[in-house]
Amino acid sequence: MIDRRYKKSYSKRRKYSNSLMGMPPLLSVDDNKPVSYKQQIAVMGIVLLICGALFACVYLFLFLASGQSEGEDQTPAQASSASASKKSNESSEKKKTDLPKKRVTKITAANMAVLRDMTTVTKESEDVYKGSLILVNKDYPSRLDGENVELMLDHLTDDYTLSYFTVGFAVDMIDPFNSMMKDFSDQYGDTDILVSCGYRSYETQQELMENEKELNSDDDSESDNTAEKWVAPPGYSEHQTGLALDFDLNLSDGGKIGINYDGNGVYSWLNENCSDYGFIIRYREGKESITGYEYEPWHFRYVGLPHAQYIEDHGITLEEYLDILSDRRDDNAILMQDHDGIYWCIYYVPASAEGSTDIPVPKNYEYTISGDNRVNDDSDGSGGFIVTVKIGDHVEEVPEPSVPESTEESSSESSEVVSETENSDQQQESQEQSKENVTVISIPEETESKAEYIFDPLEGI
Repeated sequence: MIDRRYKKSYSKRRKYSNSLMGMPPLLSVDDNKPVSYKQQIAVMGIVLLICGALFACVYLFLFLASGQSEGEDQTPAQASSASASKKSNESSEKKKTDLPKKRVTKITAANMAVLRDMTTVTKESEDVYKGSLILVNKDYPSRLDGENVELMLDHLTDDYTLSYFTVGFAVDMIDPFNSMMKDFSDQYGDTDILVSCGYRSYETQQELMENEKELNSDDDSESDNTAEKWVAPPGYSEHQTGLALDFDLNLSDGGKIGINYDGNGVYSWLNENCSDYGFIIRYREGKESITGYEYEPWHFRYVGLPHAQYIEDHGITLEEYLDILSDRRDDNAILMQDHDGIYWCIYYVPASAEGSTDIPVPKNYEYTISGDNRVNDDSDGSGGFIVTVKIGDHVEEVPEPSVPESTEESSSESSEVVSETENSDQQQESQEQSKENVTVISIPEETESKAEYIFDPLEGI
């Protein structure tokens, strides 16, 4: 009897406490009934929900605290470096997706007014043998032999392999080459691409020539002539400059390493896009009479931008391109636009027959100077220098102010005409100086009706 009253009293107190706590019926405990599975699951769910909320709060707090700490600890230089790296990645992605780019379709002839603020630099006579545009063929030997070469082992990336640890490139072409191979690897993944050769010394070239003659001696009575179709004579090889390289394939099936690269399949990307990185296919098909060598799709030559783009887009050789440049001097400089819309001004300065040469260059633009190496013992010429000026992405062409013809008018009227002309010139000059990133190019008066010269290497201007 006592137990029954106690249980009844306890049950009432329990229900009262449950109602005070506001617990839903599903979670309320009735001593007269066992706890159901639904009640157990509901309790577990609420416990997990509370734990999850607490974990999220702690994680959010730690994340915000660490982010603020990194922002405070990062120096301006590190922030700038991170931003530059991000832009570089975005630029690389854009470069891959934008291919193929527009072709170089025209060259305009510009008065030297494109470079108004000039100074001079002095080049010595031996400098005509140096630079990325030097011509080395069977007529013009290389005066370079490893002076500007570095081992590629020190610059090797995962995007290609080397046939030997001793493969070397000219310093100027190392970064453009690695950039090209990175974009190729990003496009097609792992491949069998192999750099079989870069710089070769005079002695190595001599050994190659002797070996080639021996290989052709059994089946060719003119073994010397046959060998020279494929191998340059010692001292006359582009490989001696360090500016040339040969591609090959490191065959995964264990095949013999030789001339397996033909520029087809996935590797056609390299042959079609190398000009965007400053390289050309040096010995083109159908140009054997000009280059003196058979077609070699594996032989790449570095000439730099924007020259590579124009050479490749117009299907000409380095010999033909230098013939074009040699006539573009003084007020007949070349103005051209590359694949990325950047304008370049290019002109030629003949080397002095004796001593040093003074070369006019701009004060306010980036420029490079390369010799052409077109000097040999049988030539009276002294070669020359090609000046390549990077103008920028905006050019405005305007005609030269017309000069009034002399008349028999009074001196006062002539004075007024001169005064008006000077005022007009001053106003025009002030307007030009107020424009940023604008280069004014003066076009000769007799061609004032034409917007530009359209230049074609086969037809001229």
